[in-house]
Amino acid sequence: PLTEVHWLSCHFAGNALLQKLLHCAEVNENNDPIAKYCLKKLTDPQYRIALTVLDDILGELSELCQTFQRSCLTTIEAYRYAKAKIAKFCSQCLGEKVHWKQQMTSFANTVNTRVVLHSITELCEHLGCQFPENELQEWAAFDTETLFPAKFNYGTENVTKLVGKYQAVLNLPTDGSITECICKQYIDYKFIIVEKMKAGAIRTFANMVTYMLKEEQFTDLTQFVDICGTFQASSADCECGFRLMNQIKAKSRNRLGVNHMDQLIRIKYYLAANGDVNLDKIYHHWTIDKYRREK
Repeated sequence: PLTEVHWLSCHFAGNALLQKLLHCAEVNENNDPIAKYCLKKLTDPQYRIALTVLDDILGELSELCQTFQRSCLTTIEAYRYAKAKIAKFCSQCLGEKVHWKQQMTSFANTVNTRVVLHSITELCEHLGCQFPENELQEWAAFDTETLFPAKFNYGTENVTKLVGKYQAVLNLPTDGSITECICKQYIDYKFIIVEKMKAGAIRTFANMVTYMLKEEQFTDLTQFVDICGTFQASSADCECGFRLMNQIKAKSRNRLGVNHMDQLIRIKYYLAANGDVNLDKIYHHWTIDKYRREK
């Protein structure tokens, strides 16, 4: 789709160069001078391998970007997708044997691919710095996929570390009682969530967060679940909000204020969630409670 061009343009450019290579080879049969000039560089095996590998790498990164655009994608899930992609690059190109594409095998045996492999190494190192090991180790305690089978001591140590990290931010008591209380709530949380997942009442991370926010018995633990569910890896929901804002604030409404914009967006979201708006009640409120300037 055209809406994806702005963040997939690198892959599109690499793919276009490959297509141009094939096109120049066809045009050269007619002795076209421009095609000859382009083909002289494009048919260089070193250049062709570099271009093909670049197209493959950019294609993989584009797929990763598309994955990151999924709605309600948790940070833990995004981290796993990224680590899986890094592991794939390392296994394919940086192992004892390089797994080239079939059409590149003949070229790879005749040219020096050290520069290409070095660039892939730097890419993996860069991605590794962006997604360091054990960065989300503590938050794995709230990953629903790791709760099976439910074990009594699983995740308690991670929750204790989270309490220490966010104690000042959440204004928690400094004595050890709050840590003990939250760990007790976490133990109950594990077994309840596992049983609800077995029964099909909870299927996704979002379902778990919704359930936790409604349960009073997990009041202290819910603060950490709320933090884990707040920082989404995807910007899809933000993009939907901006698109809705652009639909509301059109040229005919270019003087729409911030407060009115906020109210209209809330109404739109409420209606999209199958909410019912009582227009008579709204009109009654508008005629009675709305602030009026004195004439």
